[in-house]
Amino acid sequence: MKLTLLFFAAAILFIASACDVIDNPVQSIDVPIDTTKKVQQNVLLEDYTGHTCGNCPEAAELAHQIQTTYGKSRVIVVAVHAGPFAKVSLPDYPMDFNTAAGTDLDNTFRVGRAGNPNGFINRVAKNGKIILGKDQWAEVSAELLTATPKLGLSETHTWDSTTKTLSVSVDIDYLTDGTADYHLVGLLTESHIISDQTDYRKNPSHIKAYEFDHVMRASMLNGTWGEQISTTAVTAGTKKQKTFTYTFPAGSTWVPGNCEIIIYVHQHETTKEVVQVISSQL
Repeated sequence: MKLTLLFFAAAILFIASACDVIDNPVQSIDVPIDTTKKVQQNVLLEDYTGHTCGNCPEAAELAHQIQTTYGKSRVIVVAVHAGPFAKVSLPDYPMDFNTAAGTDLDNTFRVGRAGNPNGFINRVAKNGKIILGKDQWAEVSAELLTATPKLGLSETHTWDSTTKTLSVSVDIDYLTDGTADYHLVGLLTESHIISDQTDYRKNPSHIKAYEFDHVMRASMLNGTWGEQISTTAVTAGTKKQKTFTYTFPAGSTWVPGNCEIIIYVHQHETTKEVVQVISSQL
């Protein structure tokens, strides 16, 4: 199934900025599983953006359209605010959406140097390039959603409103043999944040009450790149479980009801390609 979406595009060049992360893993177990279970391949759409990027709102709308077309459970969007366009610029752009993880990702993949808006779909290369312009997102998403999954993921979590602590348990089902470079990542995103944004399609271009969605707030498990699932190769038919906790930073104004938990596995030591991804509302 193919989706074709046409938009006016313009890219701008630059580099990276700031962000933050945390973790604490607990357990890993091995048990047999039923490999006949139906699992679909999902995609992680990473949208690299910033509040002074005037072409970025159009990309955000496109990401939303792709997610609406295939469903929130199939297309998981993360808005990574990093680079010069994400810097706080007083008095007009006071919000700081930077995170340590977002800056680390941007510095690693050099998305800011390629220009915004740009991003990744499961960090899979198209025509030899991993960084994809927004007009490629729909086509690549459609292609990858039909792929045979290598992993099944599921998660359960509890929320302590007093301590503002999130406890997450993730089940990882190996549908095919897996390698030791599989790393588990847990992200926290927040939507429905109102602040200032540049949008070149508008006049005036400074939008004072723009709604930001899918904003990456933190990488919750062992920094930017997550935790290694197994130090050795894993055979198909194995299930592993990982648990971790994350406490909201002191003084945080994040709204738990607007937050989403993003869990994904990627091949950290090699391609960094995303193997599987899921999301759930906090």
